[in-house]
Amino acid sequence: MTMSNTNTSTESTLGVIENLCLDFGAGEVCLQVQVIPHANFNLLLGCPFHCLMSASTEDYPDGSQTITLRDPNIGKEYKLPTRAWTEGCPRCRRGLFCSSHQLIITVGF
Repeated sequence: MTMSNTNTSTESTLGVIENLCLDFGAGEVCLQVQVIPHANFNLLLGCPFHCLMSASTEDYPDGSQTITLRDPNIGKEYKLPTRAWTEGCPRCRRGLFCSSHQLIITVGF
């Protein structure tokens, strides 16, 4: 499979992992995962995932967000709170200069 990147380049996948079961903290979900050789992320959940799981988000004034997923097989609904990605970086979390993330924080997404 060929994947289109946001910078308009394309890259072929190495293959697919079929029925990879992941638990986002609310029960297992089995996914078909495409593997690419180089990525600046661990896992990217795109449109097929959002459509399949009828994903929706609720945004709050403090910047937090809740993601709601609905299991298409049993109709169960999962509400997952999110946290700012900078909380995972000790330097960003303390408001210190972080050479890894400073450009993202300054410029934005």
